[in-house]
Amino acid sequence: MTDTHAAENLFNLLDRWSSDEDLRESGKVRLLCHQPQNGDLAYLHRLYPGLGSAQMEDLEAVIDHQIPRRLRDFYGLTNGLRLFEGQVSVNGLVKDFSRDPYRPIPICIEQGNRLFAAVRPQWHQQGFFRIGGVSFIRQDELICGPDDCVIVLNAESGEPLRNYSDIFDFLVSFTKEMAQFWASDGKFIGDWEVIDQLLLGVAGKA
Repeated sequence: MTDTHAAENLFNLLDRWSSDEDLRESGKVRLLCHQPQNGDLAYLHRLYPGLGSAQMEDLEAVIDHQIPRRLRDFYGLTNGLRLFEGQVSVNGLVKDFSRDPYRPIPICIEQGNRLFAAVRPQWHQQGFFRIGGVSFIRQDELICGPDDCVIVLNAESGEPLRNYSDIFDFLVSFTKEMAQFWASDGKFIGDWEVIDQLLLGVAGKA
């Protein structure tokens, strides 16, 4: 059963940009806060249709790991996501690739994990797998362990930068950090240098 409290904490934060979009309707794509100044297809946040039980088995097969409980709850609500113009991206199951820009799909989780197993064997052998990335600048790696813990790895050194109890803890913390830099209409009101310092800065939990 999904931990509705953990999910609701995240949805409550994203509601600021949702307008009339029902964030909690997990059966459809949810495009939040259109940014016409950035392009016709630009949105501040993107959530995708959640996965059913059969799709969850497919996801476990392509990453060759069992999905822990909280992450399973997350994928039941949205098959990956992109927040704050892609400053954080949680990858998802992609079985039907499309070049149609009007058909939103998540970043494929399978490709990233093939590389992760080869480049980060010490983490892979402990049961960790890659679920996404953080920051445009360095593209740090977002990984999840068998106990649901989520860690941000420095893309260059492979050293852990931040640790979270689970995917919802990470996303809520990240959203609270980044919310100050975007207005409710999706316009950027921050400083990219400050964001880079936050995302790429000191070790430890946010």
